[in-house]
Amino acid sequence: MNRLRNLLPAPVRSWLNRSRQAARRSLLIFDRVQDWSALRRLTPYRTDFGAMRGTCIDRVYIEQFLDTYRDSIRGRVAEIGSDHYTRLFGSRLVTHSDVLDIAVQNDRRTITIDLAQTAEAPENRFDCIICTQTLFEIFDYASAIRTLHKMLAPSGVLLATLPGISQSVRGRMLGGAGSDWWRFTGASAARAFAEVFTRDNVTVHTYGNVLAATAFLHGIVKEELTPAELQYHDPDYEVTIAVRSIKR
Repeated sequence: MNRLRNLLPAPVRSWLNRSRQAARRSLLIFDRVQDWSALRRLTPYRTDFGAMRGTCIDRVYIEQFLDTYRDSIRGRVAEIGSDHYTRLFGSRLVTHSDVLDIAVQNDRRTITIDLAQTAEAPENRFDCIICTQTLFEIFDYASAIRTLHKMLAPSGVLLATLPGISQSVRGRMLGGAGSDWWRFTGASAARAFAEVFTRDNVTVHTYGNVLAATAFLHGIVKEELTPAELQYHDPDYEVTIAVRSIKR
């Protein structure tokens, strides 16, 4: 079946994937969590972060962060893995869009790159780089941060997000490349990025609370929580860490 699917043109495969996802998400009404006693169990209520039923909790925070800094998504923009967020939050000020990936099977990529190999990366090329939920897959994440810095043009902006409280990510959820190596905190992210960009050029945001963290671990999705429950910020429960760094 996978071989047959790979023979289809990329737009057709994308349409099939979107249609399948929409069909799965329409079933949320049948297993929506109404009574949280259903979570008193030893296995998660849903796997894959609940992606088959709605919007994953961490994606809510990632999109909130990118929306906050949408004015930085301009000029020549690079995004890891796809151009989804470039299209969603970029404006007419985006003059060129590249997709960076190490995975050769990603037919969306325009530049094949290993972020851990700083010496091989292009220099001073991008005005903005969007790097969401990627650095945890790279064992030498410090080199990856140096690579991202190198690729930015002077005054360029890096918008990066990192996992905090999360299940392990395995197999197909990794997108075909990398491994699940790291979890971060706001403090560790601030230090890691400041060592390359300097502290004055790094702004760190954290998102989450104990309810959102519990929901995320069980695969409960955005559609099952209220906006107030999602937006309440408790710095002791960091579900998502987001970093804006500027190359000076």
